Amino acid sequence: MTIQLPAGYTFRPVVPDDLNSVVDLMNAVTRVTGGKDDATLEAVGRYWASGDVKLETDTVLVHAPDGMPVGFAQFMEETPPSTHDVDTWVHPACRAAQVGEALLQWIDRRAAQALTRAPANAPVKLEHIYVYSGDHAAQQRLEKFGYACERSFYRMAIEFTGPPPEPQLPDGISIRSFRRGVEERAVYKAFAEAQADEWGQAKPLPFDKWLYYFIEAEVNFDPAAWLLAIEGETIVGYALCRWDRVGEPDRSTVRYLAVRRPWRKRGIGLALLQAAFGAMYRRGKRGAGLGVDATSYTGADRLYVRAGMQRAYETLRYQKVLREA
Repeated sequence: MTIQLPAGYTFRPVVPDDLNSVVDLMNAVTRVTGGKDDATLEAVGRYWASGDVKLETDTVLVHAPDGMPVGFAQFMEETPPSTHDVDTWVHPACRAAQVGEALLQWIDRRAAQALTRAPANAPVKLEHIYVYSGDHAAQQRLEKFGYACERSFYRMAIEFTGPPPEPQLPDGISIRSFRRGVEERAVYKAFAEAQADEWGQAKPLPFDKWLYYFIEAEVNFDPAAWLLAIEGETIVGYALCRWDRVGEPDRSTVRYLAVRRPWRKRGIGLALLQAAFGAMYRRGKRGAGLGVDATSYTGADRLYVRAGMQRAYETLRYQKVLREA
């Protein structure tokens, strides 16, 4: 598969030894567009090692004439083909060299291959992973290739100026940490049910993949960072956290916060958030952050504001329809 690049530029699939170069490239982009590093060797490496992407067919790495990696793209083919996540990264120093356009050209050709395997008359689309709202060059490039902004997400943040408020729980509800080796299946069941209400969650992640990405391949996984709201023996909600945030080691991250439908609107979500903030504060963290769908079905963004969080920045999700239903 060929793509058009300026003279002297080369491209090839990535190999495992390219991991450092690709992560450095990603962070060169996010430092300019988002103000900080956003990628880690662990996060990208565990995805490459998962088998969910075939490096030899589903990735491309572009080098400038001096050998510097300046562009990266990947195509995540689903089975059966329906919605494919795609990703492009262009070094800020090479935006004028049409590297981004070449990457999107490669994705179009890779998508054409996947389209031949899609069920007849089934809708097929591409979903481009997040773009910072301030990255106008990337947005214009995507729109030029037929993508449209489909969704926006907010990064919410809070600074701890003192101990967070103590959580106020409804009668019969308690909060405790996850019990590793005992509750994986129960947490997964609660997660799959609650996440079904989120945009883009048409089918749940299989349990083995969930276990791999959330626990087994998670560097320094700490069960104490997962807080569960319990009624009797039933998990009714959760705050799945990381003590450290990429690029901001003095802050923590709430990866997922949710309450199952029958227990919503009783203050459990706010209590979980406050319990998480309290645990982070006691560990010496200066603040915390999380991501939220700007048009969340459950109104999660309003909950976070009530908890004292503010909008830090916005990212965008772009979509390209290859075939309508």
